Amino acid sequence: MCLRGDYEAIKIIKSKKDLLEKQGILLINDYVNSEASVIISPLRNTPEYDVYYNSIKDLKNVIYEEDPEVALFKAIVYPKTSFNHIIVGIDPGMLCGYVILGDGIAIGEGKVSCNSIGNIIKKDLEKIPHINKEIILGSGEGWITAGNSLLRNGLSYKIVREEEVAKFMPKTPIFKIFKDKDVRSAMAIALRGSRNWMDH
Repeated sequence: MCLRGDYEAIKIIKSKKDLLEKQGILLINDYVNSEASVIISPLRNTPEYDVYYNSIKDLKNVIYEEDPEVALFKAIVYPKTSFNHIIVGIDPGMLCGYVILGDGIAIGEGKVSCNSIGNIIKKDLEKIPHINKEIILGSGEGWITAGNSLLRNGLSYKIVREEEVAKFMPKTPIFKIFKDKDVRSAMAIALRGSRNWMDH
């Protein structure tokens, strides 16, 4: 994937680069000397666009998008235009660890206050082109606070019992990309909840 190099785009790239590259999605910034599967165009009316326009103008795999985060998600899902299924897993506790999966690819993760988790997830989902979504919340300490935050932001969720998750935690390579144990637990909650849940 070839990316544009403006300041806002670089900030987004830095925040996602490690997560994506651990899954085999390579990010580069060379429009001319690379054979990228998808290219995020520089912004029009910028020096970067003027320099690279002739190199990319006839290519079919170019994404033009003002918002760098939306552009990145569109590039990840390319050649489709949206993810079929987004799963958000949340591990509540003193803080809420969370992971966002788009068609099986980890595209977001973090750890935030359970009181603000709904706002964070809502903002992320607004940037991710998708058809279906499900939010899976673990039943650990802090789930009521997290659940209320999700509902305040118009997000319904399903609950999975964390005792079941502990037994399920697989030893698959995808878990090793997360350093934080709460984010790893959120991943297990997402995977477990997408198959075995209770409606809230």
